[in-house]
Amino acid sequence: MGEKLIDFAAAGRVANRVELKDIRLVDVSAKCNPKIKGTLEPTLSLDCAVANRQADVIEIACDYRFTAKVAESEAAEAGVKYLLSYQVNGTEPLVDEDLAEFAVGNGTLHSWPFVREFLHGLTSKMGYPPYTLPVFHFKPKPPIAAPQTPSEPTRPKPGA
Repeated sequence: MGEKLIDFAAAGRVANRVELKDIRLVDVSAKCNPKIKGTLEPTLSLDCAVANRQADVIEIACDYRFTAKVAESEAAEAGVKYLLSYQVNGTEPLVDEDLAEFAVGNGTLHSWPFVREFLHGLTSKMGYPPYTLPVFHFKPKPPIAAPQTPSEPTRPKPGA
């Protein structure tokens, strides 16, 4: 459920230049089927991306979509969106590709505890056992291989 490939070096180049200033809940939707009882079998999807970019502020929007079944029946669903604001230090421009990696890595890292608390309370209030999101795991993206230059064709050695 919680795993993404991240270019840690790219995300770090942005993280070294910003400070988290605000996390705001900007959108929520939720519903459940009260006739369905039992332990939830959840799925969660997320998307964090740059929503607004100015010289001294970056806003990252993180959209989470939670669905849960009980014995193959749709039991509950929720959507939640957080907007994270970061103050940018320095005047050197940030690279778009680095910002995209930062949005996924740090946006998720900084909003995940809020989503965990939200879903724990929400599922409990819906009458289900409280659901606790697991730890989110980041794995390094494999390095991009440099383009290969064509090599000289191998020629047979004389006398071979």
